[in-house]
Amino acid sequence: MDAALERCRAFEASYRGTIAEITPPRLAEMLRELAEVDNELSRLASYAHLREAVDVTDAENRDLSAAIDRSLVEAGNLLRFAEHEWIALPGEVADELAAAPEVASDAHYLRALRRYAPHTLSEPEERVLAERAPAAVSAWQTLFSQITSTLETPFDAGNGKEPHTLDRLLALMRDPRRKVRRRAFKALYGMLEPHSAVLAHCYDTLVADRLVLDRLRDYPGPMEATHLRNEVDGEVVDRMLESVERHYGLAQRWFTTKADLLGIDRLTVYDQYAPVGAARPVRFDEAVRLVGDSFDRFSPAIGDIARGFFAERRVDAEPRAGKRGGAFCSPVAQDARPYVLLNYTDRMDDVMVMAHELGHGMHFTLAHDAQTALSAPTGLALSEIASTFGELLTFDFLLARESDPDTRRALVGERVEGAFATIFRQTVLCRFEQAAYGMRAGGQTLTVDRLGEAWLEANGRYYGESVRMPTPYRLGWSYIVHFVSTRFYTYAYSFAQLVALVLYGRYRRDGDAFVDPYLEFLAAGGSEAPVPLLGRLGVDLREPAVWDEGFAEVERMIEEARAIAA
Repeated sequence: MDAALERCRAFEASYRGTIAEITPPRLAEMLRELAEVDNELSRLASYAHLREAVDVTDAENRDLSAAIDRSLVEAGNLLRFAEHEWIALPGEVADELAAAPEVASDAHYLRALRRYAPHTLSEPEERVLAERAPAAVSAWQTLFSQITSTLETPFDAGNGKEPHTLDRLLALMRDPRRKVRRRAFKALYGMLEPHSAVLAHCYDTLVADRLVLDRLRDYPGPMEATHLRNEVDGEVVDRMLESVERHYGLAQRWFTTKADLLGIDRLTVYDQYAPVGAARPVRFDEAVRLVGDSFDRFSPAIGDIARGFFAERRVDAEPRAGKRGGAFCSPVAQDARPYVLLNYTDRMDDVMVMAHELGHGMHFTLAHDAQTALSAPTGLALSEIASTFGELLTFDFLLARESDPDTRRALVGERVEGAFATIFRQTVLCRFEQAAYGMRAGGQTLTVDRLGEAWLEANGRYYGESVRMPTPYRLGWSYIVHFVSTRFYTYAYSFAQLVALVLYGRYRRDGDAFVDPYLEFLAAGGSEAPVPLLGRLGVDLREPAVWDEGFAEVERMIEEARAIAA
C-alpha cells in the first residue's frame, strides 16, 4: 500500500492547482494517471475485503481490511483536490474540456462528477468526513457482519443435529417438507432474537449518521445520494415503485394458487418459497456446466467468461461458519478478473444465484476490457441488469432440458417467485427503509419494536390476506446486510429485474439480432448514463408505460407456471 500512496502523493504534486487552466492534452494525461492509481487501489482493497469476506472471524483478515480502509481514506484525501478543482470550473469551460477528443473515453466520467457539485463540501471538510468514516461507519458495518456471519444453532433437518448458519437455515425455507420449514423458521428467528437489540442499534446509528451527512450536503431526501450514484432521476424511481405496488395483486393471486397446489388453506411466510414440485438436488459441478451452457446458448463469448471463473479458481462456494452470508461478485480492478463468493447448498435455486453472480462477472469482464478504470464502473441499478438477465437465460435453458415433471414444476415456481423476490420484495425493503429513515428523521430511535412494526406494515401491503406473518417475522429486517452496507440498494434490484424482463422480451422476439447490441450495452459499462444506454436498446425509462412491458413478462411467467404446476 505504501507504493500506492506514494503514487497518490506524486499525482497531487503534479496536478494540484493546475485544473483551472488545464488543456485537453494535459487533462487526458491526468485522467490516464488517475485511472492507473484508481486501478491499483482497487486491487489492494479487493484483496483485503475478499480475505475478510471468506472469514470475518480471522483477526489477521480484520486487521488487514481495517489497515487498507485507513490507507484508502488517506489515498482519497490525497486525490480529492482533482474532483474539487474540476467541479469548481465554470460550466462552459468544463463542457468544452469534456467534449475534447483527447478525453473521449472518460467524457461521461467528467460530466457525471459535476452532478455532485451542489452537495460537495470544502476540501478540508471532506477530508474530516473521510477520516472519520472507518470508525463512524465501517466499524458498525463490521459489527453487524461479525454477528450475522458467525451465528450458528444446532438443527436437525433429517440427518441428525448439526450446526446451522443463518444461510443454511434460510436455504431450508425452500425445503419441500413443511415441518422442516416451520422448525427452520423458528430456529432462525430464535437465533436472531438475542442479538436483535445490537443489530437494531447498528442500523439506528448508521441511519442517524447518514441523515446528518444529508443535512450537511443539502440533499433533499435520504434517497438522493443513491439516485445520484445510480444516475437515475428520483421521479423515474418513484414511478417504478408505484407501478410495482399497483401489481402486488399478481403476487397475491399466485400465493393463493400456490396454497392450493401445496394443499394448505393459506401460506405462511415460511411457505412462500416452498417448491411446488420436488426439485432434484443439483451438485456443484453440474451447476457449473448448466450455467456455462445456458450462457453459451446466448453467446459463446459469455459462456467462455463464465467457465473462466472456475478454470481460474475465482469462486468460493462452500458455506461455512465465519464466511460472509449471501453471494456477491467483486469486480476487483479494471486490469484484473472478478471473483465470486457463493454459499452453495446443492439446491436448484443455488443454480440461479450462481447465474446471477456470473452475470455480474460477465458485465464486469466486458466493461473492464472495453473501458478505462474510471469509466468501467456503473451505478447499482445498471449493474443488476446483467445479473438478472443471466438468471433468465439459465432458467429457460433448464426448463427446456429438464424432463422430470416434479423438477419442471419446481423450476417454473422458482422462476416466478424469483421475479417476485427481486421486484416485489425489494420494493418492500425499499419502503421499509423509507419508513426507517422517516422515523429517525422525526426523532424516533430505531428500536427493535419500531423496526418490527415498520417491517410488518411494509410486508403486509405486499402479502395482503394471502400470506400469514407469525410474530417472529417482526425480525425479518435484522439480517439484511444491504440496509447497513448501502442505503436504498434494494430498489436497484426491482429496477434491474423489470428492465431485464423488458430486454428478455426483446430477446425472445428478436433472437440473435438482439445479442450484439446487448453485449455492446454491457461493454459500455459506466461510459454513459442509464437513460441513453438503455435507449440504444429501445427502452425509454422516461416513459411510465415501460414498466408495464416488464409486468407483461411477469404475467406470462405466472401463466406458464400455472399450466405446468397444475
